[in-house]
Amino acid sequence: MVLILYAFTASASRKTIDHRSIQKNTQSHVLASVYVKMVLLDSIVTERGYQDIYGKNMLHVKVTNPCNADSSRFDGLLSHIEVQLKNNKGKTSVTYKHPHPQMSLIQFIQEEIHIKDLGGRKAAIVPFYYCGGYESYDMKVSYIVLYENKSYIFHLDYYCGEGVECKPVRTLQATLKNLPKDIRTYLIRYLTKKHRSRDSFHQE
Repeated sequence: MVLILYAFTASASRKTIDHRSIQKNTQSHVLASVYVKMVLLDSIVTERGYQDIYGKNMLHVKVTNPCNADSSRFDGLLSHIEVQLKNNKGKTSVTYKHPHPQMSLIQFIQEEIHIKDLGGRKAAIVPFYYCGGYESYDMKVSYIVLYENKSYIFHLDYYCGEGVECKPVRTLQATLKNLPKDIRTYLIRYLTKKHRSRDSFHQE
């Protein structure tokens, strides 16, 4: 849980008044006050360990101020996700701060994290979604991928028409072009099957 404090100070200043060529210094009533607002933010933390050719890997994911399935709150002051991977080769980390938390918050489904074995080297794949702030036919999902001690993040927009399969607005080949070939090939197949229906975006 994160605690944020906001402080606001208000005060009046001294003014000089010239009235009938006679200067008088007047001190207005000074009101100085501090207003402190405390905001409590929930967070989700999960860890996953796995082995590959690099030895033991420890994946750590923290989401600050995510959507709360038990309430109707879909916006806030901030919302971000931090992902970190540690192994014998070192540490890799990435943080994504949602640029428009006033419109929607990050929605995180822990069970959808998965580890893919690619010839002895494993990729950690962390999806996250959004709640609120989008039209009924527009769906959005983002992925963080950690592979060979490098991090990648990409955002996918989908259009889900009435009675038809959801389709990416931009081709997956174009969106994933900067990923290594083996993980890119796998993700194109995986995403094509994964996000065919509106339900797969957890947005309703």
